[in-house]
Amino acid sequence: MTLTLQTADEVNADVQGQQKDDLITIPKEVFLACAGAQTRMKDIEHQTLILIQDVIVGNGSRVEALVAQIDPNTKGEFELMARVIIAKAMEEPQAYCTACVSLSGALQQILPPLPPGHQEKKGETFMHAILDAFQTEFEDIFTDSSSEQTISDSEEETGSAFASHWAMQRTQNRIRAIVHLAGHLYCHGLLGNGVVSQMVQDLVDNGESEAAQELLCCIGVVANSNAEPELDTVLEDDGNSDCASSESISAAEPH
Repeated sequence: MTLTLQTADEVNADVQGQQKDDLITIPKEVFLACAGAQTRMKDIEHQTLILIQDVIVGNGSRVEALVAQIDPNTKGEFELMARVIIAKAMEEPQAYCTACVSLSGALQQILPPLPPGHQEKKGETFMHAILDAFQTEFEDIFTDSSSEQTISDSEEETGSAFASHWAMQRTQNRIRAIVHLAGHLYCHGLLGNGVVSQMVQDLVDNGESEAAQELLCCIGVVANSNAEPELDTVLEDDGNSDCASSESISAAEPH
């Protein structure tokens, strides 16, 4: 039997030919649908940022027209708009928090609830999406701060004190922003007593008693500055149905 040896070029040609045979062909209709969905989501994100600016300048009629133009009608689109609004409020709380909360309330009134799913008794409202985005942001603060603390400890050992200080400052800025946002949501009737009470407890449990006191101050509750808030006497659950989905808000346990 005679063995036939292939040259390197011949081997490469065979491999490339096999790869071509293995390529997955995506139907044109599927590709266009994916591209269209991506463009749609980018447009919703852009238009939501415009909505926030319109609220700041008090252009109410344009807000309604733009919402009608966007016409979000899926859970994913509700969630995207909510994430954009919460992110903007967290990014620059002094400049955008009030506008973002006002827009959230307006969208809750303007947008009809989504049709209920197979196991859902009620359709999801826009406020559910806002509260879910808010909860995720709140939980991420403490999850990220634990990771940053681990990194900071390692950096301190190598003499990088500046990086450690920056990480802690970033976490504190986010905590102040979420407290500021929670206060505005509560004062606009968009956040229930049960949620605020749980947030205060989580802040205290994570060593942020000062932030917990600040949150109570934001909602008009005067607590003893020399002691941790007595949650069972400070707030009682108001049973707000719109806030029910976020009553489980809780931060990650401190490490």
